Amino acid sequence: MKPKNIFFFLGSNTGPLANALFLDSIFGQENLPEPPFILAVNHVSIPDGWLISNFMMDCFDMPAWTIGRDDFWIGKRWSNFIGPRLGGIVIDWRCPAKALERAREVLLKKGIIQIFPEGTRNPDKRALCLGKTGVARLALSARVPVVPVGYFGPRVATTFDGIKNFVFKRNLARIVFGKALDFSEYYGKTIDRDLLYEVTDKIMIEIGKLCDKRPRLHVISNPKRTY
Repeated sequence: MKPKNIFFFLGSNTGPLANALFLDSIFGQENLPEPPFILAVNHVSIPDGWLISNFMMDCFDMPAWTIGRDDFWIGKRWSNFIGPRLGGIVIDWRCPAKALERAREVLLKKGIIQIFPEGTRNPDKRALCLGKTGVARLALSARVPVVPVGYFGPRVATTFDGIKNFVFKRNLARIVFGKALDFSEYYGKTIDRDLLYEVTDKIMIEIGKLCDKRPRLHVISNPKRTY
């Protein structure tokens, strides 16, 4: 699936400039499988998803569709209008499952989905936020691998932050792709809370290794887990 949205055309023409301004280095690209797959990324700042999606266009001639909150693009109305045009799948909190249904459609058409399982930008340099279960739900439903990603870069929440850190301080971003995680052993099992927590924690542990942060794990009823 090669979605020709606005972001695809913008990224195709401005990707080299964005990389020169914001990106220092990328490691582990050999770990990327052929689509479809899910990218599970720690969330630090505004440019992280943009830079990773640009790299997907370099590798596979398609951007990653990114699941995001309905207020990400300056308010809910504007987010619902511009989000899908920029490769975003906007979460409607009245029915969050719709976003996962849309993401599953993208994966079934051999696309790429990018999710930040922390659910919000996390400035903590030591620990990840507790992972949300959307990545696990989607991976088990669509039966696709999950690629954990570690992102290093300055915390950017405003245009001024971006100019100060990237342009003047040259505090550039670094992206590390881990080995794809195969959850086929869980296919066909009943998807309950403990199973979702177990898969989510495995993903967060790998993300933590890549971005040098301690993962926070769920409390589950299975006393035999070994990770």
